[in-house]
Amino acid sequence: MSTGKWIVVAGALLVTAVAAVSTHADDKQEPLIQPQGAKSHSDVPTGLPLDEARTCIVGHDHNRPDDFPGLGDFIGWPGDLVRLANGQLMFVHSAGYWHVSFATPFVLSEGLQQSYAKWFLDRNHQAPTGGRIMSVRSSDNGRTWTKPVTLFNNEIDNGPSVTFVTNKGTVIQIVNQQASWYGVSEVPPGHQLRNTLQLVIRSTDNGQTWSEPVPLNGAGTHYTRGRSRCLQLHDGGILWMSYNKDDGVEHLYGTIHRSDDDGLTWQIVSKISREGKDTDEGDLGRLSSGRLVLVLRRDGGTLVSDDDGVEWKQVGQVGPDYVFAPHLVVLPDDTIVLTAGGSQGQCMFLSTDGGANWTPPIRIDPGVYGYGKLFLMDDETILMSYIMSGSTPNRCYLVRLRVNEQRDGIELLPIGT
Repeated sequence: MSTGKWIVVAGALLVTAVAAVSTHADDKQEPLIQPQGAKSHSDVPTGLPLDEARTCIVGHDHNRPDDFPGLGDFIGWPGDLVRLANGQLMFVHSAGYWHVSFATPFVLSEGLQQSYAKWFLDRNHQAPTGGRIMSVRSSDNGRTWTKPVTLFNNEIDNGPSVTFVTNKGTVIQIVNQQASWYGVSEVPPGHQLRNTLQLVIRSTDNGQTWSEPVPLNGAGTHYTRGRSRCLQLHDGGILWMSYNKDDGVEHLYGTIHRSDDDGLTWQIVSKISREGKDTDEGDLGRLSSGRLVLVLRRDGGTLVSDDDGVEWKQVGQVGPDYVFAPHLVVLPDDTIVLTAGGSQGQCMFLSTDGGANWTPPIRIDPGVYGYGKLFLMDDETILMSYIMSGSTPNRCYLVRLRVNEQRDGIELLPIGT
């Protein structure tokens, strides 16, 4: 397997060098945002009021999964919304008991025990295999959804990193497998050595059955994680971006993984580091020219590549100062539509110049934690799934929206029409 090459990004400069990596407490474990609401009409979408536009797909109190050992009220992290080859929509999500649904028993540092208790972690909750990945389906473009069923579960906690349907109709699921320890200086005996690692499973029958899991070649010595979409190139290659932490090194770095056999095997084609900054949660898109766009947490740094993801340079920054869980789609006219949290709830940002400049945040749902993901429909409307809370209880929401003709605003639409 190739180990790729290091690319250090500093502004618009591209330098080959050895990269740095970070002590990141946990990519998802940020303080809950206390939204204050949108301040002007330009900050908010037009169209339907939010309470009419928004529906709940699954949650602690709506379309709840059947009980399983360890299930609580964290339902759950959103995976992806995809269109299967049979025409159905499939939404993938996690189900567990907390922000991280460790398989029990688990080991935490003293500091994390105190911090997580403030986030309502119940240390007495019993979850022998932690959380699991589940899925629901819709045959009416998201208006109604089936009961959740288990997509993947094994001996410890699992959540969805990305779900993708290839041009051959194969469904790829990358699984985030979480060890039952965090914040300690040494891995407890008998536990998974890396704090998180990634597994790949595939389905050739629209998600009815799945292959055995195969570990992804992750670069991080402490963890490899990711929530980027998979992006299929014109030559059939599939790209996925992960972010990584090495033990004892400061900043996180990114890796671009590539598969040329419909997701069976993967190699690292590039490693990305930014001087003095994390290369954290990111998402990929492709412009009509073939140029790739990558937007990163936490500053919204916008990088581009003209060689299918091998070399990258930074061309812009989304802003404001805190952009987490970025996820994007590209419209046929090359308008980039980005969703992210950190600017008072779940927000949208728009760029019409390849990511060099972005609109201020358009606040779709100011009262939620976010972690949204976008799915572009054939009619150029967008379905956005996101979560209510970063702690428990939780729900997964869905809205449908459209970018206006001026490409400077968002309209909320009815779902399923």
